[in-house]
Formats: sequence, C-alpha cells, structure tokens
Amino acid sequence: MMANDSTHWIGAPFWIETLQPNVSEAAEFYTQLFGWAVEDPGENDNVLVARLDGQSVAGIAQAPRAVPAGWLIHILVDDVDASIAEAETAGGSCLLPSLEQNTGGRVAILADPSGIPFCVNDGQGVERAETVGETNSWSMSSLHSPDARASQDFYGALFGWELHEVSGAPFSRWSLDGHTIGLLSDAGDAPPHWAVNVAISDADTTAALVESLGGTVVLEPFDTESHRNVVIADPAGAVLACSAAVD
Repeated sequence: MMANDSTHWIGAPFWIETLQPNVSEAAEFYTQLFGWAVEDPGENDNVLVARLDGQSVAGIAQAPRAVPAGWLIHILVDDVDASIAEAETAGGSCLLPSLEQNTGGRVAILADPSGIPFCVNDGQGVERAETVGETNSWSMSSLHSPDARASQDFYGALFGWELHEVSGAPFSRWSLDGHTIGLLSDAGDAPPHWAVNVAISDADTTAALVESLGGTVVLEPFDTESHRNVVIADPAGAVLACSAAVD
C-alpha cells in the first residue's frame, strides 16, 4: 500500500492493526496523537476501529497472551488456509493458526523466512483502509529484511510480488500487477520487521506529543530527501514510523 491508493486487490496489503495488551489505553493514546475517532464495531469487545473523518484507517486489537505490542499489516488473500500451506512450503511459518472472525472471515499471523510477522486475511466482512496517504493515516509499508533475495523469493512465491531497484535510493520497490505496494530496505543493525508508516504534518511536533502522552521517541526527527521522519513507540512498546512531506 502506498500513498493515495485505497484500492484493494488479492495479494496486496489492505489493513493495518496494532495488537495491544490494553486496547482502551492504546485507543486513548492514538486518538490524542492522530485525532482518530475510535469505535467498537459491535462484534468483538477486543477489537476497535479507528476512523479519520469517518473513514476507517486502522484497527486496535487485544494481543494474544505473551504476544508483545506491535503493528501488523494485513494482506488480502482468497484462502487463508491455502496461504498458510504455501507460506510454509516457501520457508515461512505460521505463528497463529487460521481463526474464524465474528464476521465469518478468516485471518492468520504468519512469519516470513526471517521471522518477520504479518497477517493474511480473506477480507470477508472486515474493515479495509478507506483513507490512505492523507495526514494521520497509513501512507506505506516497508519491509526491513536481512536477506533481500530470500524476501524476494518468499513474497514473490506467496503473493506474486515483484521487486524493482530504485536508482540512487537505499531501498527497492515492491509491485503487484503494476501497482506499487511497498518498499524493501536492508534491516542493517535493526531487528527485521515490517515498518508501518503514518503520514503526519510535522515530525518535531509529533515527537513532543508522543512523549507528553507517555510514549517514546525511538529515533529523533531526521531528514530524508523528501520527508522529515520520526520513529515512535506507544506506551506499550508498539513501534510506528511517521513521516511528514517537505517541499
């Protein structure tokens, strides 16, 4: 998923969700940080939907026991159980088996060969990101991998993703059917992970607000060619990247 593209198709990321030890406390943090309105969808007390100007932007869900707080991307698939089998054949693993949701749909948490978690979801009756690329909404996802070739082989086999080099950039671009759906970067010294990035208006203001709300600034505001960025963690420790476009 990249900025200004709210189209959802099989094999593409379509939703972001944070797993939290305390859903209500996380909701309070993110509503104050991003101005989200959080509501109970009425089906499950352990899941909340965050909206921006009435449009769904993210989920806040109860983390399973012993699962640390974090952000996950959901990738749309036809058949969750088939995706589990395909992932295991391609060198990945299943962290949380296929579960039936109250909506009748199915979801599972998988890990790629580097151990990086993500969700596969058949999308039946569940929320999808209706606003992306706007301030205070999901702008993109970036895989920080220790092995680009292994990642290319795995996600290509599982979802049909293609990887393209970006001239002069420290990252490559994932595409599906001609659509850019994310980025791939070298994990370097950082733990391998899928980074969820939210668009913001001002990185320095966001950093100060995060700390006043009990969160942590993991990486102080820094500049890239087109953005001023900050990496934050909420009070439970879930890490989120935030970027403000600069002229």
